[in-house]
Amino acid sequence: MIAEEPDFPQIMSDAEIDAKVPVSEIVNPKYQRQPTDKELTEAAVAMLKARFPRIHQTLLTLWGTGQGEAYLDGLIMDDRGNRQGFPPDVLRDLLVLQRVHFQTFGTFKKINPWDFGSKS
Repeated sequence: MIAEEPDFPQIMSDAEIDAKVPVSEIVNPKYQRQPTDKELTEAAVAMLKARFPRIHQTLLTLWGTGQGEAYLDGLIMDDRGNRQGFPPDVLRDLLVLQRVHFQTFGTFKKINPWDFGSKS
């Protein structure tokens, strides 16, 4: 003879459980509106202004120039060695700025097409 499972009292109703689930888990992220480049850029600039005012000021001065491109590259990739690096959210914002800079101004780097793939 099989024993019946006891009825456990319901702790929360289905509606209460649904109310506790974060909206991000209910709405499929692929259907959420993605921020525009302008919104991402404004957020990145505001973050730099608040958290890294010297970097913000330098980028304002160099924006749209080859030096600005090199400065962004240097912030993202450590060329001095053994640096701590930025927190992930700051790095994400720097990558947004680098992408927008490239899309707006192209690259200022001198590239010889015949050197492609060669190691120098």
